[in-house]
Amino acid sequence: MPFNFHKLKQFFMFAKPQNLNDGSLVLNPKAAHKYSLIWMHGLGDTAFGFLDIFEQMPIVKAETKVYLLQAPQRPVTINMGMKCTSWFDIKVLKTDCNIDLFANNFKSTVSMEEIEDSKKMITSYIDQEAKLVSSKNVFIGGFSQGCCMALETGLSYPQQLGGIVGLSGYLFPTTQINDTQKETPLMLVHGEQDQMIPCELSKKSYQRLDNTKRQNFGHHIILKMGHEVPMPTIKLMINFFQNTQK
Repeated sequence: MPFNFHKLKQFFMFAKPQNLNDGSLVLNPKAAHKYSLIWMHGLGDTAFGFLDIFEQMPIVKAETKVYLLQAPQRPVTINMGMKCTSWFDIKVLKTDCNIDLFANNFKSTVSMEEIEDSKKMITSYIDQEAKLVSSKNVFIGGFSQGCCMALETGLSYPQQLGGIVGLSGYLFPTTQINDTQKETPLMLVHGEQDQMIPCELSKKSYQRLDNTKRQNFGHHIILKMGHEVPMPTIKLMINFFQNTQK
């Protein structure tokens, strides 16, 4: 169902963001809390990176609490060892599009320990919100590194979630897909001209997802789009949440 931006916007407004001790932000909903969305930014970004999008656009329904999580400051190998916000260390600048080589070499190209640490942090937020609104009303998503972590954490979570959104990222070959998530709505978006994460690699990494049983699944390749979140992606996000938050 297509969205009507102006009609939605007049009913939708977040209160002032709440700052958490770990640098994350919370956008409390205007309406009674029914849903929760946990969102992760990309490498080097902060929780504020997606604040304008969620404040100015009716991405989710008014009953949704949004967590904009912030990654820890860590040394990043491809950044000459300098510290920046990072969900996990990346040790190679460009990833081979050959999916077999990528899968075989994956553990040597990232920090598996930092992936696990970040996953524990994100899972703690899911656990907290699942107690408040039930796991089926908890959504998770992210951009780039945040996409990878959303898929890693969401697909392996032991209770069915409301939905998973992955923008401009890929599926780790090591991600465990829990049977409870096989019917979880899933939306994946990637730019055809992504200069950071090759579209072909992303597409091939998703091949091991079994999407035949999903009530709501979309894998969108946007022509001429790079490593970014333009309006076509935002419209897809709005439609996804309008269809899954019922």
